[in-house]
Amino acid sequence: MPKRGGGRNNRNWRNNDNDHFEHDDRIRSNNTRRVSFKPGTNKGKNKFSNFPNDMSKLMLDDDIDMGAQGGHGGHGGPRGPMHKGSFRGRGGMRLNSPVPRGHGIPNKKFVAGMLPYYQVIIPYGAKHERDVVLKALLSYMSPDVFIPHYYKITGNAATFYVDDASVAEKLFYADRKITMSDGFKLVVIVRNSVPKVTIDAEMKEKMKLTMAKRYNATTKALDLTKFHADPDLTDIFCALFRPMIMLAAIDIMEENIPDLEALNLNDNKLHGIDHLKVLATKLKSLKILYMGDNRIPFLGSLESIKALPLVELYLKGNPLVNRFRDHEIYVSDVRKKFPKLTRLDGADLPPAIGFDVSEVLTLPPRQQSFLVDPSGQDLVREFLTQYFAIYDSDSRQQLLEAYHENAIMSMATNYLTNDNRNSANTRLNAYITNSRNILRVTERESRRRYLKQGRLQLVSFLSDLPRTKHDLMGFAVDLHVFTPTLIVLTMSGVFKETVTVNTPTRNFHRTFTIVPNGSGGFSIVNDMLFITNTTRQQRDEAFATSLPEASTSSAPAPAPAPAPAPAPAAGGDEAAKMQAMVLLSQQTGMNQHWSMNCLQETGWDLQRALFIFNQLQSEGKIPPEAFVK
Repeated sequence: MPKRGGGRNNRNWRNNDNDHFEHDDRIRSNNTRRVSFKPGTNKGKNKFSNFPNDMSKLMLDDDIDMGAQGGHGGHGGPRGPMHKGSFRGRGGMRLNSPVPRGHGIPNKKFVAGMLPYYQVIIPYGAKHERDVVLKALLSYMSPDVFIPHYYKITGNAATFYVDDASVAEKLFYADRKITMSDGFKLVVIVRNSVPKVTIDAEMKEKMKLTMAKRYNATTKALDLTKFHADPDLTDIFCALFRPMIMLAAIDIMEENIPDLEALNLNDNKLHGIDHLKVLATKLKSLKILYMGDNRIPFLGSLESIKALPLVELYLKGNPLVNRFRDHEIYVSDVRKKFPKLTRLDGADLPPAIGFDVSEVLTLPPRQQSFLVDPSGQDLVREFLTQYFAIYDSDSRQQLLEAYHENAIMSMATNYLTNDNRNSANTRLNAYITNSRNILRVTERESRRRYLKQGRLQLVSFLSDLPRTKHDLMGFAVDLHVFTPTLIVLTMSGVFKETVTVNTPTRNFHRTFTIVPNGSGGFSIVNDMLFITNTTRQQRDEAFATSLPEASTSSAPAPAPAPAPAPAPAAGGDEAAKMQAMVLLSQQTGMNQHWSMNCLQETGWDLQRALFIFNQLQSEGKIPPEAFVK
């Protein structure tokens, strides 16, 4: 009885459809299985003897086996078709192994790979003409069609590549389903693999010529859509999803069209794009980029190109787009990476909410103070000097004249985030108990209770606060509104508590709303005060500049209260009136008649008269005859 698996008369073994390469698996007397690929070992049987010795490397380089289960002796089993010690006999079972109960021959299953190309191997395909093999495959797959790339004969085998997973799956299941004219069934092996390529000068020249015909010099745009399928590149593998090929293409662009503004990379099977970060340095004028119908998985993959100043981007057809259920969120997240984007996926975007300052512009210089009307500068300076002279004195009772009878005030205070609240210098206990911080005081009645209403209650509250000295020269003052009927003034600065231990410094922000009063002066109707601790820089810079020396002129000193004195009674100092009229006439250019009328209407308050003159003059309401002398 012949030994199992050996002998030339064992025609079942030789003609077994599951054995593509017809290995010699004869079992010796010691039951040790041996394998030999030497020519002549199986004379008349090893029809694949002309297959090159490095074919195993060709098939296994960057390959992923498409068969999820065994069952056909050319491409079954997870360990690969030619792994030593894993040869199988009929039905894909290991020799000398018992047949499993209740199980038939397992079916092979196609599993899509990560690579975008699939290698198709036809053992003994050299026996037939190229058109014959392809016609047989196309006939089987009809009505579906495919394009074979890089068809060639290697030894006795025919190989080519396809770039579509659905086509690869249909070819995978065509194995041994097609009977050729000589009666043999066509063996089809499908592997997830890409062709090997060496980028040399000849290949770069072909790429350069192909890119030249796709370049539009008028729009400075280069269209590389489905670059690998260009008719001029059919004889070489030039897929841009391979990083080394993409980088070679970018080098060609940098050398020949460095001012490129638009680049189309649609339908190139791009997946990982980390290497595209060189675009920002090599193509600095690039503003339009199309990468649709590729395989970019996540929005985070675009980090590599976020340095590009893109105004238009096309991403439709990538898996990353489908990860967003809300289109508005998708648009928002893309714009976070590309703030200058005005067009996305072929649709115009609404104007972005925010600030986009051009790099070529510079911000205006910082100002210590802002005055909506420069004519209010003197009035503001005088007001602040008088108010804080009283506030920093031993008695704040004189501030009664500065506030309106129905004035309202609120104070809020808060600690800085880095304050040590156990330190005596940073404790705000003198202010925190009366703080109307609406983030903390949420009840309506409590908020009302923390308001100080009426000038008596208001000045009494101010008198109970710690004694202070303000750094007037360090104030930042903003005059927001300056009209004859309303003044809105804000300021911020630093003061120190003069009677507190260690004289701690505080930072404050204050807003005054001021209106004219019945006596020709001004009164504060609303006062908002915020107090916190100073930063280290504020402490170091506080009181660095001293106040200017008092004027030694014979002009009378200003009144201690911000409200000017009322008009003098009849029969008063006529000389003082005449002096005010002359000063107003000199500063305004009006004649004495109009200057006197202006002073009479303002109760002989020179500052008030100047303020009203500047306001009316800016509105064009002063007639020309007022300047006729």
